[in-house]
Amino acid sequence: MSEVEVGAGAVPGSIALTDADGAVLVFSGVVGKDVVRAFRLRVPPALWPERVDLSAVTSLDAAAVQLLVHLARRPRRAGRELQVHGAPARLRPLLDQAGLTRPDAAAR
Repeated sequence: MSEVEVGAGAVPGSIALTDADGAVLVFSGVVGKDVVRAFRLRVPPALWPERVDLSAVTSLDAAAVQLLVHLARRPRRAGRELQVHGAPARLRPLLDQAGLTRPDAAAR
């Protein structure tokens, strides 16, 4: 799988699907509804990985959080969890409220 990036350019954030160390979605910048819409149109759910990297995110709106919740559904059905890496401390309360972090996730 090659890298697929959506939202770069006129939109202030992006979501990139990479496979450098296994498939991972890399969120960066301000990820809002336009970035999420572009991602959903370009990347089919069958390609959505079970790992996301939020280390470069500056903010997430409701559409971005909903996307993360949706991303978490498939692994949960298989008894696994969405692996959320690099979440900035300021976003952890939001991710906790959405049920996207485990108690031990803060230690990573």
